[in-house]
Amino acid sequence: MNLSEDTYVPALRWRQGEYQALFRLKPAVKDQVIPLITIPPVEFDFEIWQPKKSVHEHVHPFIARFTAKWGHRPAWIALDTTIAEGRMDDNAHPLDYVLDGLRPNGTIAIPALPLEADSETMNAAARATTADGHGAAVLLRLEELMSGNPRKAIINFAIGLGIGLNELDVIVDLRARNFEPYNVFATALTAALKRLGNLYEVRNLVLLGTAIPESFAQLAKGTDEIPRHDWLFFKELLSAMPTGMRRPIFGDHTIVHPEFTAMDMRKVKAAGKIVYTTPETWATRKGGAFRDNPAQMHTHCAEVVKDPAFAFRGANFSYGDKYIADCAVMAESPSNLSRWKDVAINHHITTVADDLATLFGTP
Repeated sequence: MNLSEDTYVPALRWRQGEYQALFRLKPAVKDQVIPLITIPPVEFDFEIWQPKKSVHEHVHPFIARFTAKWGHRPAWIALDTTIAEGRMDDNAHPLDYVLDGLRPNGTIAIPALPLEADSETMNAAARATTADGHGAAVLLRLEELMSGNPRKAIINFAIGLGIGLNELDVIVDLRARNFEPYNVFATALTAALKRLGNLYEVRNLVLLGTAIPESFAQLAKGTDEIPRHDWLFFKELLSAMPTGMRRPIFGDHTIVHPEFTAMDMRKVKAAGKIVYTTPETWATRKGGAFRDNPAQMHTHCAEVVKDPAFAFRGANFSYGDKYIADCAVMAESPSNLSRWKDVAINHHITTVADDLATLFGTP
């Protein structure tokens, strides 16, 4: 699986808003997207103070749901650490269970593991690389690039999986960084990437990052914006890298911060809001507590459609845009918070795919 320069890699936690956003993408956008999907932690029940499900109950639906929502299209599959440490009811490793379950469907499911994955997770991934021949991915943090011997580390990682570097995807996850000033960070990151040696030896090189805040609490009510520093930095990086050096594929964490903090939703009054991706910002429209007034979403949508700050792309651009346009005229309901995550992510993925096609001049 060799990616083209305009491929987009959205990193998604497999929850309803995320997988519905993928499912509802237009076919042409799906063709440009290869997601990094992480099976997230089991949700916690704060009322009875225990996980809502066992690891088995949590992981088991993934196979059928992935097939229904993403079909036979390729994806990297990662596990949250808490899931990797758990076991299924028959004591199978969750990664074995998932990849064994997807295999009969003909899915190109590629295991993606952190550099310091435990030995049992490595063994499960090695069994998959042998059975499927799809290779694997290593997930690297910037700190791992800048310390020790990262080239030796990825060589040993590939050896541990029984594959060559030409079957290994290197996914560098910057997480939520201060990307500014862009030129200074571009110089530092270029130097860090050089520590991996010849970047053309690995199958694919992907760069993830995000400028989405961990909380939207500081955003003003009404209309506000967040600069897309990760995307703006990526374009600067491409210009700053030396001639002949391999350029990374762009990826991001869509409109969700990568750090997951479990919250007691009985005590949280999340605001009704729309996060709308524009070429350089996330334009936001925020109101009061959603549960107290779901109907506010009609007003928010009407503002998104008419306010130049959002540069609304039109109802035909994506499923997310159509839902906003329909909600603006009350042809759709305010629905629920999961739906608005779905709407925002669907629009975001479509926008980034279009950004990349424009950047690289692809039709």
